[in-house]
This record gives sequence, C-alpha cells and structure tokens, in this order.
Amino acid sequence: MIGRHAAAAGQLLSHPASISNVVVDGPLGDITADGLTTALQSAGALSTGRCVTQLVADHIDGSYLSKLVRLTVEYDQPADSAPASLVGKFPAPNEQVREIAKFMGRYAREVHFYKELAQNARIQLPICYLAHVDAEGGSFQLLLEDIRGGVVHDQNFGCDRDDAQLALTQAAQLHAAYWRAAILDGIGWLNRMDQAWVHQWQAWQAMYAGAWRDFVTLDGVDLSPDQVAIGDSLANSDLARWMCQHDSPLTLVHSDFHLGNLLYVGSGRERQVFTVDWQIVAHAPAIIDVAVFLERMPTLTRRSLERDLVAEYHRALCSSGVTDYSWGQCWSDYQRWTWYGVLNSVMAATIKAPTLEDLPSHTRSIARGLDQIADHDAVRFLR
Repeated sequence: MIGRHAAAAGQLLSHPASISNVVVDGPLGDITADGLTTALQSAGALSTGRCVTQLVADHIDGSYLSKLVRLTVEYDQPADSAPASLVGKFPAPNEQVREIAKFMGRYAREVHFYKELAQNARIQLPICYLAHVDAEGGSFQLLLEDIRGGVVHDQNFGCDRDDAQLALTQAAQLHAAYWRAAILDGIGWLNRMDQAWVHQWQAWQAMYAGAWRDFVTLDGVDLSPDQVAIGDSLANSDLARWMCQHDSPLTLVHSDFHLGNLLYVGSGRERQVFTVDWQIVAHAPAIIDVAVFLERMPTLTRRSLERDLVAEYHRALCSSGVTDYSWGQCWSDYQRWTWYGVLNSVMAATIKAPTLEDLPSHTRSIARGLDQIADHDAVRFLR
C-alpha cells in the first residue's frame, strides 16, 4: 500500500544462545528474538528499548520455490505499532529447488523489488519490514506484514465482477506508476521483454517446446485436437521475435497476476486487495497482467466479462495519468498477449512437474488459456 512500505537492509541475526530461537530449515539457520528485534527497530516498527521476547513459527502452504512461515510475536511490553505476527519468506528447503530459483534470479528479484521499486508502485502491498538477499542470490529473507483475514479466491471458481475490477484497477495503478519509465531500462535484475533479452527468449523457446511435448503426452491430460494445435503453434514459432518485436508500451508488471497471488480483505467501500509473490516481476507490456488475470477465470465467466473488464482497466489506467494509450491499442495488445499465460503455465512445469493430484488443475488452467487464445484468433500474432 502506498506509504506503508518499510523495507530494511540487512538480515535477521542468529544468536544460538537465545532461548527464543525459532529454527527455519535450510541455509539461514535460526531466527531469533534478538534478530527480529533488530530488524523491527531498523524498520521503525519497534521503539528503541522494546524487544521481542518470544516467537512461534507455523508453516504456511502455498509456495514451492520458497518456505513460508507465520511468526507470532510477543514483546516485553505492549507495542502498539509493532506487528503481532508476520509472514516470513525464505529459500525452499529442497536444495535442487533453491538452485533453480537462484539460477532464475527469483529470490534476488523479489528482494530487489521490495527494496527499490515497491515504495513508488502505487499498488497495495504488505508492509515489508526486512528484505535481504546474499551476494549470490541463493539465500534470502523477507519479513512481511501478515494480512490477517485475507481471502484467496479459488481459481477454479474465480471471483465476482467487483473483485475482478478491484484487482485490475490495482494493476492499472501499478502500470501507471512506471509507465514508459526510463529508470527501468537500467535495472539488470528485472525480467525483460525487449531486444536486450532476445537470447534469453531463444533459450525459452527450446524449454517451452520440450515442456509442451512432455505435458501433452502425460496420462490424464485431456486437451482437444484444436487446443493441442494451438500449443504446437507456439512451440513451432519464433518465440524470441514474438516476445521482443512489439510496440506495446513497457512498464513494471507483476507477470503472475492471478487470484492465487491476491489477498482480499474487508467489504463494501473498505474492500482492499493486496498483491504478493513478486519473484517474476518484469519490465514488460502492461497488458500482460490483465491477460493472465482473465485467463485464469472460468472460461464462460471470462467470455461474459472480458471486454468490459479490459475496458474498465483501460479507464483506470487513463485516470491514473496515462495519456498515450488508446483503447484500440489496449484491446489489440490484450489479444496479442493472451499467449503469455499459456507460456508461463507450461514453463512452470520445467521447475516443478505437476503431480498426479495437481495435474487436473494444471491441465484446466492451460486449457483455459488455449481457449482464450482461440477466442481472439491470437495465432495470427505468431506469423
């Protein structure tokens, strides 16, 4: 949220002698009451002279590349401004997963987002009390506000129009904040969708093609011949040219903007939505976030609301100060970038192959994206 960002440099200090240690599996070792005291004081959330006396850690489901824990905190004296609980985000316990995340720059990217760009992003975010990554990008620590009572909608059922519009209005404010911003050109840790990354996308071409072939041959994957043909079109295209040769305006995008990364709280005029998980934040066409969000909706719901919601997004973008993006280009860009959701979902399997339990949901997500592409004849953009 604007004005609520308080990322602090440094890391949680480990004090093995402390009686209040909370062990976090993996390379970080212990989180301690003393270390958390230091972090909260550095962030301005805890007064000098006050201290954390006890921590209780509980695992939170919802992330494969990272370990999430809820830290319930007790203090030596009541501290009104200090959080009663926080969410800690750390490297995954699995060494192979950590290496993949490090290779892809995911840990470093999220930390740098909170430290360098979040404060001016105009989007509602959990307060960040600490953001640290080591020099090699393989070990990181995030301490974030615990959005108590936050509701995550089930993507299989989607959300109502009001919540969809609220999310896309937030996306518009993020995009307007960094619209054509020259400052993003020099940030090396951002994913990019321009000629500077053409070699990266050439590598993704081979990765997507292999992942797509593996996916469609799995037992339990039930796609129509037309859907398979659409996925084949991307595998056989010049992906690097398609990704990098476009005239879509560039800005800061979340690029995994879907209901699983959105926490809704409150009701009526007090309704708010917080966006989390910034590991693939990118310098890219704004409309990608809109295309991904709508792709994950149930197909019939998307079809009934799609054009109106994209129009609402465009109005919110213009209301936030963007004056050089016509509705015609916005709608054309939306159709072009419907491909991104399928690309992202298929590529996710190169990091974690879907289990038998996950496969139906994973297949359903990809099928929805393929239907979105078909509805807009987006194959034409690959030619």
